[in-house]
Amino acid sequence: MFQSLSHKILLVVAVCASITLMGFFALYWLTLEQNRSLEKHLDLPAVSIKWVTLNNAIHHATRAQMAWLESADEKFLKERDLTWTNGIHPAFEQLGLLYKKFRVWEGVRSVERRTFYDLRLMILSLENLQKKTKPVSKKKRSVETLLEWSTKEWPLVLKISRQVEIMVRWQSDFARQQATELQRGFYGIGIWIWIVASVVLLLVLVLALFFAKRISAPLKQLRTDVQQVINEQDREIGSPAFKSSDSIEEFSKNEDEVRKLTEIFQVMENVIRERTDLLESSNRQLDEANRAKGMYLTNMSHELRTPLNAIIGFTEVLLETGGDEKLSALQIDRLRRILKSGQHLLELINSLLDLSKIEAGQMEVQQTNFQFENLLQDVMEWLEPLLEEKSLQHELVCLSDKPIKIYSDSGKIRQVLINILGNAIKFTESGGHIKVSCIHNLNGLSIDIRDTGCGITIDQQQQIFEVFHQVNPSGALKGTGLGLALVQSMMELLGGSVSLKSKFGKGSTFTLFFPESSIIKH
Repeated sequence: MFQSLSHKILLVVAVCASITLMGFFALYWLTLEQNRSLEKHLDLPAVSIKWVTLNNAIHHATRAQMAWLESADEKFLKERDLTWTNGIHPAFEQLGLLYKKFRVWEGVRSVERRTFYDLRLMILSLENLQKKTKPVSKKKRSVETLLEWSTKEWPLVLKISRQVEIMVRWQSDFARQQATELQRGFYGIGIWIWIVASVVLLLVLVLALFFAKRISAPLKQLRTDVQQVINEQDREIGSPAFKSSDSIEEFSKNEDEVRKLTEIFQVMENVIRERTDLLESSNRQLDEANRAKGMYLTNMSHELRTPLNAIIGFTEVLLETGGDEKLSALQIDRLRRILKSGQHLLELINSLLDLSKIEAGQMEVQQTNFQFENLLQDVMEWLEPLLEEKSLQHELVCLSDKPIKIYSDSGKIRQVLINILGNAIKFTESGGHIKVSCIHNLNGLSIDIRDTGCGITIDQQQQIFEVFHQVNPSGALKGTGLGLALVQSMMELLGGSVSLKSKFGKGSTFTLFFPESSIIKH
C-alpha cells in the first residue's frame, strides 16, 4: 500500500490537512469555552457590585446616624463619618471611573447618565442633612428628633436605594446585551473558522492532486528518456539491459517510481562505467600519442636546429667578411635573404617546440620574485633598434603608487611581451605610435599595448589566437602565425589571460592580465 510516489505525497498532504483541521477545531473549542466563562460572570459585573456596595454603605451610615440620635454616643458619630469617608465617597468615585473606562453614555444611555448625576446630588444632600442634625434633650430626642429623621432623612435614603436598584437593573440589562452581542460575534468567528478550515482542506486536496501529477509526470518522462538512452547504448554494445515490455506501460501502474528509476539508473551506471573505461583507455592512448608527438617534435627540432644554426652562422660570417672577399651586390642580397629565411625558420621551430611542450604538459614554469617595471623597461630597450628603424614613437606609463612586484616566470613573461610588442612594431607604419600602459588595482595587474597600426577586422579577431593564423594585409611575410597562439598558451599557463580590442584601419590594443594572487604584497 502507498507504493506509488503520488500516493505517498497524497498521504503526507492528507495528514497535514487533518492536523490543520484539528487545529481549527481546537480554536473553535476554545471560543466556546470563552463563551461559557463569559456566561458565568454575566450576573456579577463590576459596576453592579459597586452599586450594591454603595447602597450598603449608605444604609450603614443611616443606621449609625439613628443610633447616634437615640444615644448621643460619639462612637456612632465617628462610625457614620468613617463610613462616608472610607465607604460612600470612594465607592461613588470608583463608579464614575468604571463608567468612564468601560461605558460611554450615548443614545438610550443618556437617561442612565442623568440618573447617575441625580444620585450624586441626593447622596450629597443626605450627607449634608446628617451632618446638620444635632442631638437635643432626651424628651425631644425621643419624639421630635426621630420624627424629623423619619420625615426627611429616611425617605431620602429609600429614594436613593430605589434609584440604585434601577441603576443596577439597567447595568445588568446592558451587560447582558453586550454579552449577547459578544456571544454572537464568537459564534460568527466559529462559523468563519469552519469555512476557512473547509476552504483550506479543499485547497490542500486540489494542490495535492496537482503536485502529485506534476511530480510523477517528470519522473515518467525521465524514465522514458533514460530507457531510450539505455536502449541506444544497448544497440551499440549489444547486451540489452531491459526488454521492450519493461517500458512506459509498466511505469503507469501504481508502483514505486523511485525504485524503478533506481533500477534503471543502476543499469545506466553500468553502461556509463563501461564507456568511462573506454574513455580512460582512449585518454591513455592519447597521452601516449602526445608524449610520442612531443618526443618527435623535440627530436625533429633538434635535428633541424643544428644544421639551421650552422647555416645562419656561416651566412652571418660571410656577410661580415664579404667586403674582403669582394662579394657582388647580388651575392650580398642573396646572403641576406638566406639569413632572413633561416631566422624565420628557426623562430618557427622554436615556437612549435614551445607549443608542443605546453600541450604535452612538459613546459616548466620557473617562478621568481621580480619587479615588473624593470622587466618591461628591459624589453622596451631591447626593442629600441626596431622602433628607431621605423621611426615609431613609443610611450611607457605605469600607474601605481608603489613598485609592482610579482611572483611568476620572468622569462616567459618577457617572451610574451616581445611577441606582442614585436607584432605591434611589424603592423605599425613608419611614424606611428606605440603606448604601453601598466595599471595595478584591487583586481590585479593589467598591461595595455596599444598601437596605431592597420587594425584587425572583426572576423579576424575571432581567429587571431589560433595556430598558423596570420593577419597579413600587405601580402608580405610578417610572421610565423604562431606568436599569438603561443602568447595565449603561455598566459594561461601562468594563470593570466590575454584579450584584444581592435578597429580596422585605426589600430589594436592587446591587454595582458595577471590576477591579484600573482602580486606580492608590500
